[in-house]
Amino acid sequence: MRDLKHLIYFENLLQEANNELVQKAKADGKRAIGYTCYFMPEVLLDLPGCFSVRLRAPRCTSPDIATYYMSARVCHYARSLLERALEGGFNFLDAQMATETCTATCRFQEHLEQKHLDSVKDMRIIDNNDFFCSFSDVPFKNNPIAYEHFRDQLRAHVLDELKARFGIDTSDAAILAAVEQQNEVSRLINEIGDYRKLDNPTITGGLAGLSEVPHPAVSAGDRGGNEDP
Repeated sequence: MRDLKHLIYFENLLQEANNELVQKAKADGKRAIGYTCYFMPEVLLDLPGCFSVRLRAPRCTSPDIATYYMSARVCHYARSLLERALEGGFNFLDAQMATETCTATCRFQEHLEQKHLDSVKDMRIIDNNDFFCSFSDVPFKNNPIAYEHFRDQLRAHVLDELKARFGIDTSDAAILAAVEQQNEVSRLINEIGDYRKLDNPTITGGLAGLSEVPHPAVSAGDRGGNEDP
């Protein structure tokens, strides 16, 4: 019971996308980079000077306004994200790194994107002058051509954008350091999870899940203990 206060702290972090850790990282001058899909390598968003935020919309139960802009047939996750964005819940974001994967989340992210068209006035859903949304094409093939294409997409639409807009160090040395940090977090998560394998487990699945609460500086996200190669 003496550790209950720590568990409550981590549970409370899940109640808001713009939680205490995110706010602290922003106060330290780091850039908040949003994403929705595991096809976006979050380790590239955790380079020095920025941190990844996998978008969520806790306690969103009625995305009525988002349904008007999208459709009742679109999945609740995508509509909830747009609803939270329309409420101003994602104004802390400095960028959204989108992937051409799930059609529903693509539609959500297209609403965030500033079109700069003469014929249509942008909605400016994210009230942040620095905000931009960048889409990467994701190949659904497992072959050398697909690897090369994905690498080029991440370079052009993620790394180059972060460097040009925010001055982020995207050198090989910076990326390797971020990978090492990510792998250390993943190793610790696996180590915590191993307590569930004991004949008399000393940790529950729920408690183990709390170990994956993303930290703005080193976000383990939903990938758990998967290490980056």
